[in-house]
Amino acid sequence: MADELLIRLGDRIRKLRKEKGWTQVVMAEKIGLDRSFIADLERGKRNISILNLSLIAEGLQKTLSQLLSRV
Repeated sequence: MADELLIRLGDRIRKLRKEKGWTQVVMAEKIGLDRSFIADLERGKRNISILNLSLIAEGLQKTLSQLLSRV
């Protein structure tokens, strides 16, 4: 169950990133996280902290609620 949630979150982040036309490198630079961290998130390989989740939401110009709405 937890693995499935991480995969769905990763898919959501990837979808929003691609909607902006960003590569993982561009997203990482914009939000101040490492590209490999973004890649691991998108593959559902990382359990993210609420602080980093907030950074990603802000970088994607979404609220936390909007980011998580389809997860």
